[in-house]
Amino acid sequence: MQKIQVFLREDQKTALKSLSARTGVRQSDLVRQGVDLLLEGASRRTTDWREATRAAAGLWRERKDLDAISEEMRASFRRRFPAVYGR
Repeated sequence: MQKIQVFLREDQKTALKSLSARTGVRQSDLVRQGVDLLLEGASRRTTDWREATRAAAGLWRERKDLDAISEEMRASFRRRFPAVYGR
């Protein structure tokens, strides 16, 4: 293990100490668990967009009404944002 120093706000330190007392888990272990959660979430977010993109690929392939939907959206924007469309 490597040693690292971290500055915590007073409220964070108090909450960490309280959680440690309630759970019986050392503060250092709680900090490591928090770092693990943060890293896991960051890793998941990095891969999630790739998985979502793959899953969405070809999603509307069978749709035959895309031109109508697109025109409907454009008409809606023109009605709602006349300044953008110069009216």
